[in-house]
Amino acid sequence: MTHTIHVQRTAVVTGAARGFGAAVARRLAGDGLAVGVIDLDEADCADVAADVTTQQWETVLGINLSGPVFAARAVCPHKVTAGWGRIVNTSSISVVGDAGRVDYAGAKAGLIGFTKSLALQLGPHGVTENAIAPTASFLVSPGAGLVSGQVVYVAGGPVN
Repeated sequence: MTHTIHVQRTAVVTGAARGFGAAVARRLAGDGLAVGVIDLDEADCADVAADVTTQQWETVLGINLSGPVFAARAVCPHKVTAGWGRIVNTSSISVVGDAGRVDYAGAKAGLIGFTKSLALQLGPHGVTENAIAPTASFLVSPGAGLVSGQVVYVAGGPVN
């Protein structure tokens, strides 16, 4: 007798109150995943300045690098125990250079390094870690089991 166990796939989407994050959350929910959404209140963000201040640097890195690190720290033990999981971080085409946004480009480049390193660490446990710049719901599907440590660039054309 064969028993089939149904496991509800779950995704947590950061920055999901609006824009790209909201679209990702809706798409994943439409694909049948249970989706948790996280976002910051814009009033809590640092003021935009002409130069990158220490406060701005820390805020941008906190949101775009530390946030995914802490989220992974929270979910990784459960995914390793389950022997299966998909983690998809949202990077940016800005990693190839973005004049005037060195804080954001630096944070997203750091996220790629984190993603690739964690992919190597989690791979033996059946957990994949990828980054998108910016999305494909394929990466959270069972069919993406052999895709790990990759950055998928989705762009409308060449970067000037």
